[in-house]
Amino acid sequence: MTILLLILAGFIPMTGNPPGLDYGTAPESANYASGIPVITYHQISLHQSAYSATPARLRDDLQKLYDAGFFLILPTDIENGLRRVPMNRRPIMITFDDGWEDNFRYIDLPDGEQSIDPDCAVAIVNSFIEEHPDFGPGVVFFISWDKIPFGSHTEEKLNSVLDMGHYIGNHSADHLAFTKLPPSRYWEQVLPALDSFHRRLGLRTSEINVVAYPGGQIPRGVNAENALAAMEYQGRPAVVQGYLVDGAVGNFKRIYETEGSEYRISRIDMALYSVPRLLNWSNIMVESNARASLHDDLPWRPTYSD
Repeated sequence: MTILLLILAGFIPMTGNPPGLDYGTAPESANYASGIPVITYHQISLHQSAYSATPARLRDDLQKLYDAGFFLILPTDIENGLRRVPMNRRPIMITFDDGWEDNFRYIDLPDGEQSIDPDCAVAIVNSFIEEHPDFGPGVVFFISWDKIPFGSHTEEKLNSVLDMGHYIGNHSADHLAFTKLPPSRYWEQVLPALDSFHRRLGLRTSEINVVAYPGGQIPRGVNAENALAAMEYQGRPAVVQGYLVDGAVGNFKRIYETEGSEYRISRIDMALYSVPRLLNWSNIMVESNARASLHDDLPWRPTYSD
């Protein structure tokens, strides 16, 4: 009986607070407007914690970002050179870490049916995008498998997230910080997580090839990037991008020009920052006049000229 209870306990959705993050050094100053913010949230809840934001805060943040001229991008947009970004808007990526139940939750209706909770993250984002279709296609949910992703109905919800136009990323099998592992063992956190995705998504798992590092960091000087670049899953690269949480606006000149930098894409934790503070960063791509043609470069796109 004790063993059975322990097994069952492993399937109880976790509803506590996300683990703490280890933050890196302060961001480098930049004299050109090439930074693309990548921001992250954890829990979206009325219950205050160190890493939560309320539904009202998320709605307000989305409105402020939209009003500031941003357009939602996904990891695939970084790979294709941001060509999907409209001529009169500037890019931002919004991510949600861990796969908490309040990111995608069902509620019971009086008639016995279930509906998506309007105060969960995916419902808030979907509603805003529906009202503002020029804001972009979707957001990124980084899923870790140390809990039941989204609390319940995991297979259904993961497929629904993709059907909605959002993106799913890999946040590891056990939420173990990569700083505590040698690079030769990174696969222990990346590949079993992909197996878990594959059992629920099948061929759609081929779309999952970006990783958000638990704890927000990977170590330097240990060939971490090479270990990630060499990793394969079912004959394809297992990791093509890696995301930190270091409180910085990413230097995209470096990402596009410096080998290995795609495994160190900066993110800002919005539990510690605000949108007004974000808009004061000097290296964020500035708003501009529309380009004459979609074939022209965006006026605020990094040109990499010194």
